[in-house]
Amino acid sequence: MDTRTARQPETEGPDYADLLLTVGMEHPRVVVIDAGLATSMQTHRFAETFPARYFNLGIAEQNAVGVAYGLARRGFVPLVHTFSNFLARRAHDQVALSVAWPSCNVKLIGGSCGLFDGRNGPSHFASDDLAAMSALPGIFIAEAGDRRQLSELLHHVVARPGPAYLRLRRHQVPRDLLPTVTPCTGTVVAAGEPHATATVIAGGSMLDEVLLASRILADRSIAVEVIHVSVLRPLDATPILESGRRTGLVIVVENHVATGGFGDAVSRLVGGLGVRHARIALPEAFLPAGDPQWLLELCELDASSLAYRIERRIKERDDV
Repeated sequence: MDTRTARQPETEGPDYADLLLTVGMEHPRVVVIDAGLATSMQTHRFAETFPARYFNLGIAEQNAVGVAYGLARRGFVPLVHTFSNFLARRAHDQVALSVAWPSCNVKLIGGSCGLFDGRNGPSHFASDDLAAMSALPGIFIAEAGDRRQLSELLHHVVARPGPAYLRLRRHQVPRDLLPTVTPCTGTVVAAGEPHATATVIAGGSMLDEVLLASRILADRSIAVEVIHVSVLRPLDATPILESGRRTGLVIVVENHVATGGFGDAVSRLVGGLGVRHARIALPEAFLPAGDPQWLLELCELDASSLAYRIERRIKERDDV
């Protein structure tokens, strides 16, 4: 195999527990609210270090959001930790009326998102949480592609006023996929190609697979420009529009269903300009529990499948 198609090795780096602890040291008004998931959401070290700033409310997500609203009104910066499904579905009314509507300074940290957290099945891993959150006005929404971005985004959401939703990938998070890109969050060019035939947008946690797919395509003499979007709202449109106008084809890859996520946002952006666009997303189905790599292959979102699907889209465009 050509070295360009080899997956980048996993390197050591701080996990979420370390990042959360660092934020707690830097921001004394930060408090952590946990819905009974201290191990799964990696809040245990914060609890040990700052016991007076840690509140485990058990499996009561609606109450957790309500308590966070009260703490925020008293000047604290509450970080609510639970699985994304439980925030986006069970606590949606509380998020809408107690967080989004009053623009309350509550930070919602959602774990177990999409295929990378699929071992617990569809009751626990979220495939439609971005749709639920992006339907509410005024919430900052982000999903990191690697540990470096997660660190930057966590510090950003704590420092910025107002509500935020940070989507976490729990397993096998790469350390730094864009070491030469500064800053690496927002909308950034991850792999530029001067003669690219398509713009491939990696939404959040799909960056690793998309970068590998682009190297597979390069081995087939197919050049694509990869753009990574880690901040869904507010969406930085400029790099997407500039690349899309050059290539004439925009393909969005995301770890979410096609409705309401990165693909929807980009389609609204480029559709009115007459730029061809396509979405590669999770199927509209309740998926079985399984290992992340098995689920990626099942949904044809692994790098090899992505390379084939992107190449097919390019050929379909060229055949018109």
